[in-house]
Amino acid sequence: MLLIRILLTAAALPLLAAAAHAQAPYQFFYGNLHAHTGYSDGNQDSVATGSSTPLQSYQFAAASLHFDFLGISEHNHAQAGMRLADYARGRAQATQATTPSFVALHGTEWGIISGGGHMLVYGVNQLFGWEPGNYDVLVPRNDYQALMRQINRRPGAFALFAHPQTSDYGGLPSSAPFSPTADSALVGTPFRSGPANSANVTYSNPSTSTYESIYRAMLAKGYHVGISLDHDNHNTTFGRTTDARLVVLAPALTEAALLTALRARRFYASDDWNARLNFACNNEPIGSILRDPAAAAITVAYADPDNERATSITLMRGVPGSGIPAVPVATAAAGATALSYTDPATAGTAYYYVLVTQADGDRIVGSPIWYNRAAGLATVPAAPTLQLDVFPNPADPAQPVTLSYFLPAATPLTADVLDALGRSVLTLSASQFQPAGPHTLTVPTNTLPPGLYTIRVLAAGTLTHRKLVIGQ
Repeated sequence: MLLIRILLTAAALPLLAAAAHAQAPYQFFYGNLHAHTGYSDGNQDSVATGSSTPLQSYQFAAASLHFDFLGISEHNHAQAGMRLADYARGRAQATQATTPSFVALHGTEWGIISGGGHMLVYGVNQLFGWEPGNYDVLVPRNDYQALMRQINRRPGAFALFAHPQTSDYGGLPSSAPFSPTADSALVGTPFRSGPANSANVTYSNPSTSTYESIYRAMLAKGYHVGISLDHDNHNTTFGRTTDARLVVLAPALTEAALLTALRARRFYASDDWNARLNFACNNEPIGSILRDPAAAAITVAYADPDNERATSITLMRGVPGSGIPAVPVATAAAGATALSYTDPATAGTAYYYVLVTQADGDRIVGSPIWYNRAAGLATVPAAPTLQLDVFPNPADPAQPVTLSYFLPAATPLTADVLDALGRSVLTLSASQFQPAGPHTLTVPTNTLPPGLYTIRVLAAGTLTHRKLVIGQ
């Protein structure tokens, strides 16, 4: 029998506060990660506004209502206006524009729509590209797996889909098989994007484009992605075209805190500019990946400082890797502001996320929490082989190798390198406890002579091996 408890409005704010206390003291920060300036193909109204640089654009955004951060993601190639020198200038201007009350983030929008789609890339201090003389790091055009390998080599870096289509990125959302490399690099896909070319600065031109079906498909395939919301500004409208926001839960308004929260998928998409959604499973927040023998106990709390009423709160549940989209398992009545649910499943893996609809039709879509329940040690299924990616391979002795992997649950991890005779010649991690999520380890190949090696990883009681070739 399902355990569902609906709490009415008077109880919602105490629950919201209690959930925040039980987790970390997270705050809600509102903004956008997808925007362009005159350093690529944005600020198209610069003649009228006088704004053409990232600094001017950040300063405009900082004065917008309910807008705590802006990520400028310039196109990465000259076809859209990018020059390598301007990429460096943009990063410097982001630092200059950041204040205690506003954070300027700097990334790129990588790729070409006709060549496979766009990805937003953050947490990287170099320009990835393919045009001679116009990149810091060569990533071949249309090679999304190469892009994501480069992201995985940089701890803290991540990518999000931008206005995705089912055939984009080599068919990742549709026909392509599950990719551990992509799962480690990707953190989100948008609920809405745009309107990209709007000149509206009265917060009254929301996007009608929705990509929710891509989100549902990626989760069903087993990807660990959250749901974002993009403005894709190409005019000087940052934060003011629409009142829709990407909402990030972080302990402080700093670049480091926001990037860490985004990497951990602690965010959600909101058509409303200040709505608050607190979503937890066993007291762990949105975006978490958990493993526990206890039942999955879900709490949801919604609040709006403008007292906008929710007509429904719905909890969705799906099974990762099943290929079947999530379905509703609990719904709160109109006017409720909180919901609790305990999953009756005694074992197995599931993901959950929340949908909220406000009285004016605005929607709030939450990122998931992934939960693996084992009823007891005797019934815990054997852990699957850990998905490892070793890059580059074969390796150049002068260039370190990066080992990337995704842990479905927190666990101690041991990793070492074996020579051709099976002897351990290099320790990478000695039973170090690591949280769930994506990780990277560096293999210092300059300490090893050329030859054939094996990287051995022990996690959650399971050994996984990958061959490594070090050339002359």
